[in-house]
Amino acid sequence: MADFGLIPIAVSSLQPTDAAMMDLYMQRENAEPQLYRASSVPLEQRDLVNLKSRGITHLYIKAADRDAYQSYLRETVDEWLKDSSLSVELRVSRINELFSESISKSFKKEDPEEAIKLSGEFGRLTSTLLNDSQVVAEDMMQVLQHDYTTFTHSSNVSYYAVMLAKELGYGPQDLSEIATGGLLHDVGKIEIDDRILTKPGKLDDAEFRQIRRHPTEGFRKLCKQPNVSYGQLMMTYQHHERLDGRGYPVGVTAEEIHPWAKICCVVDVFEALTSHRPYRQPISAETAFQIMSKDNGTAFDPEILRCWMQLTLKTANV
Repeated sequence: MADFGLIPIAVSSLQPTDAAMMDLYMQRENAEPQLYRASSVPLEQRDLVNLKSRGITHLYIKAADRDAYQSYLRETVDEWLKDSSLSVELRVSRINELFSESISKSFKKEDPEEAIKLSGEFGRLTSTLLNDSQVVAEDMMQVLQHDYTTFTHSSNVSYYAVMLAKELGYGPQDLSEIATGGLLHDVGKIEIDDRILTKPGKLDDAEFRQIRRHPTEGFRKLCKQPNVSYGQLMMTYQHHERLDGRGYPVGVTAEEIHPWAKICCVVDVFEALTSHRPYRQPISAETAFQIMSKDNGTAFDPEILRCWMQLTLKTANV
């Protein structure tokens, strides 16, 4: 859509009152984009329902309108974030709409200060949403996207980590920091060639060695940043460590792994197994836990894995 000066916007992030701000376009396969609604034409709730029923997940807006829409979301964030009459899907989608492009750009520009600042804002909004007593795990599981992008994976890990930490009894301040740490946990992957990250086949030994570098590279990027806490740093550095000492990058054992890293480890593997990957289709939560249970007590902390299984399978009505 770049050739047409248009950018995608998630249908799930729209409310009827937003339509007056911008023209909305629709893109059909192998065809030029067509105007769906001019800003002067009211958008109704039934229009959004109809779009979703047809499987249309994105409309498009002029690139020139992006800043205005972002500003509108920021100016009204305290209203829509805490408005329990709005769906969880809409609120999650708006959080992602606010941050996905800007955080991805800050990572690619290798600007850790900007990435940390934006990730902190994301963490605050995420923890605020999930601390709402009316937002339950079932809502979150149903609305998260599972396409393969670094932001989608990291944001899902962030949401999952907060859900799990909340269930384990962590308080609001910790939840906000954990949300930020979840978003930053794979920051070291920006050093890895995209061709390796998206390779559809099995990695060779050299490629796998590069993948194993990402916790260390992430640590190096974040360790000198004053706004990163020790727990967040360990989420980045230790989320591939195992209780039995057979993880990486160092091979530390159970007592040396930070509790937040143990949380990140569980939800990182779960998210990877249940999401689309270039080399395989997603698997069900039940199958993911069958696989993960084989490493219960060796890779994963038993209490943390049990808590996540109970929360997730209860959500899935199993």
